[in-house]
Amino acid sequence: MALLVRVTGRDGEHELPAPSDQSEREELTRFLDRHGPYALIWIRLASGEYVRYDQIVSIRIAE
Repeated sequence: MALLVRVTGRDGEHELPAPSDQSEREELTRFLDRHGPYALIWIRLASGEYVRYDQIVSIRIAE
C-alpha cells in the first residue's frame, strides 16, 4: 500500500511509503492531520529522498 504525492516544482507523482498495519484511508487521514511521521517538517519519499511537508501539493491513494 502506498500514497502518491505531487511535489511543488517536480513533474509526476512520487510514492510515499505507508505501513501495512494501517488501511489506506487511515494512512491518508494520518497524513492530512499531520500525525505520526507526518508531523515532521521533512517527509521521506519511497526513493529515500526527503521533501518538506509544505511542498506537497496533492496526495492520493495508489490504485
